[in-house]
Amino acid sequence: MFSKSLFERLETAVEGQAAQPGAVDRWELADSVFASVRRILNARQGCCEIRIDFGMPDLNDISKEASETVPAIARAVRYQLETFEPRLSQVQVRVLPESDRPGDFAFGVSAVLKVGDEGEAMKFDTVLGSDRQMRLRT
Repeated sequence: MFSKSLFERLETAVEGQAAQPGAVDRWELADSVFASVRRILNARQGCCEIRIDFGMPDLNDISKEASETVPAIARAVRYQLETFEPRLSQVQVRVLPESDRPGDFAFGVSAVLKVGDEGEAMKFDTVLGSDRQMRLRT
């Protein structure tokens, strides 16, 4: 198992260094997963021609009912992580209490990080800001 994503391994190969499978550095793996999660959650649906479901949907299209918007965003976050980050499993997303910044939505994410043949619990928060960017808090 590799502790880096495919894109990170390709970047390393271009730089002339071969990525070696073997012992997994848990911190390197976690950093790689967080970088991947940031890319996934900040991509917009339709940005990838071969996977039109990749990326977060437009908030204007996510729900017809205002009361359903936040749960719909949480479902979209879960779907994106389950579908496009294979190193995570058992993804759970819950809405966190109101943020201290108006227009921000906060979610708690818990998942199991696949480390070799084992799994390790991972938790982080993600905040959708009024600028429509997702930020991770670890």
